[in-house]
Amino acid sequence: MTGKTTLRLAARVSEIQPSPTMAVMADAMRLKAEGVDVVDFSAGQPDFPTPQHIKDAGEKAIVDNFTRYTPNAGMPELRKAVTDRYREDYALDFEPSESIITSGGKHALLNLMLTLVDPGDEVVIPTPYWMTFAEQVRLAGGTPVLVPTEASTGFRMTADVIAPALTERTRILLLNFPANPTGAVIDGSEIRALGALVEDADAFFLWDDTYARLMFEPPPAEAFGEVQDRLDGRFVVAGTASKAYAMTGWRIGWALGPKPVIEACGALQSQMTSNASSISQKAALVALTSDQAPLAEMIAEYKWRAERLRAGLLEIPGLSCSMPGGGFYLFPDISHYLKAGETSTDLAAAMLKEARVAVVPGLAFGLDGHLRVSFACARDVIEEGLSRLVKFFAARAGS
Repeated sequence: MTGKTTLRLAARVSEIQPSPTMAVMADAMRLKAEGVDVVDFSAGQPDFPTPQHIKDAGEKAIVDNFTRYTPNAGMPELRKAVTDRYREDYALDFEPSESIITSGGKHALLNLMLTLVDPGDEVVIPTPYWMTFAEQVRLAGGTPVLVPTEASTGFRMTADVIAPALTERTRILLLNFPANPTGAVIDGSEIRALGALVEDADAFFLWDDTYARLMFEPPPAEAFGEVQDRLDGRFVVAGTASKAYAMTGWRIGWALGPKPVIEACGALQSQMTSNASSISQKAALVALTSDQAPLAEMIAEYKWRAERLRAGLLEIPGLSCSMPGGGFYLFPDISHYLKAGETSTDLAAAMLKEARVAVVPGLAFGLDGHLRVSFACARDVIEEGLSRLVKFFAARAGS
């Protein structure tokens, strides 16, 4: 055979964009490995180590040779622990058979997208948003419908903002709160109003609760329970142990929903990954069933960091920034410092090169003129980062 052939890839691959947040983190890690002193405000994971009692459970699983397959949908005791946790924390009433254990939160989301979305279906997503949402909708053959929220309201996701985007093709209203990248949360009245939007439609209310256990104020549990009852099985959840329990590398998550949805997710999972890691499942079981009080310490620390970092940023002339309601991100408006023709990606690149501070550009979340700044880092790192940012923006203002 002579000549060169062209490798043909599936069309879906060419339509998917790699994760921009992972790319920025990779650049920061590369520079650190080269010995460069980088202040990393790009991290999308806790700086806290996995708590010792959770690590001990993982180690014990290995010692006990718990290293074989589990049931495809997860250990029965873990599925029960997940549903018990949601009943206690959020007044959401799911049976163990209405849960499935997955290889991380992204996997839970993809299971739900492939189960619920057909070509031509629309998934309504408030923005700024985590781009994985839209990419997974496209993987499922659906159309993401992006609905902008306003910085002036702290990027609140309200029924008034969302309602005009709903059509007869709407299949999912996808809500991520506390939100990545803004930290925006929804109060009880807004949850009820948003639930009412899909009550009489052939549509699901999907809550991505990745940062839910890191809310700075108690969650509106009563509203969750009311909306679940009103939607009669069309309230579904994608969750993860990654953020609240500092278990990002363990790759363990879950989906919750009516039994037919979860059984369909299980059928898909059986042909893609089978069960999530047996070792991680044992660790997650301890995480969910042990004393949750240590979470309060983590939340208090994140809230302090949010307030300190935000106060420092607001001392820079021309910057504005909402206070998040949870999670570990700020999303300041830096448009005042963009030069003609520049984007937030350009500014983030300059910041890494000139100030050795890594952040994620707002374009990665669908909104230029902003940066996502993570405070999942120690207090001294925040102080050093603020010092560098003050000098960086002062130099920009004078150039």
